[in-house]
Amino acid sequence: MLKESIAQRYSTALFSLTTERGTTERISAELDAFVHMLAQSPDVDAFFLSPVVGREEKIKLLRASLEGRTDELTLNFLVLLVRKRRENLVKLVAAQMHDLIDREAGRKIAAISTPMTLERRQLDELSARLSAVYDATIIPETKVAPELLGGLVVQVGDRYVDASISGRLEELRRHLLESADQWMQTSPNGKAEK
Repeated sequence: MLKESIAQRYSTALFSLTTERGTTERISAELDAFVHMLAQSPDVDAFFLSPVVGREEKIKLLRASLEGRTDELTLNFLVLLVRKRRENLVKLVAAQMHDLIDREAGRKIAAISTPMTLERRQLDELSARLSAVYDATIIPETKVAPELLGGLVVQVGDRYVDASISGRLEELRRHLLESADQWMQTSPNGKAEK
């Protein structure tokens, strides 16, 4: 949690700077490309995140690799993370930039799980309903989860709605267990034991 709040300070500052310059989408895309490159190359990732490798050596490599290929702000931001020993935040900052861009544009991500793939028409209808409920443009991210049996599960931000058959069965199971516990506390003649 602390790591996320520290990353939030960096992403908010970067978002503010890029908004002023009108380069938010470009800088965000360049950060994504950098994070993707780290994910694709475990050796580079280990080098970049290593606490043993000196800051100047990392900065030298960043400048050699990115100068002239990325926006100067992207390079300077990565150098700042290295100087502050915060290079481990780059993935979080890249993700948080997307959240800030979406929030600024009035968009929210909806994680939607269903037991089978939704048709385009169904997904469009669901997105329109969710957009009205959340007063934002909903961007659906769907996932097939056969264990749901039917219905769906939707999560938008920290709001979670389980309208699945498996969710209802679990709720029924809990209710029956609670009822059984109460029943066990009464005597055979139906009166509560003392």
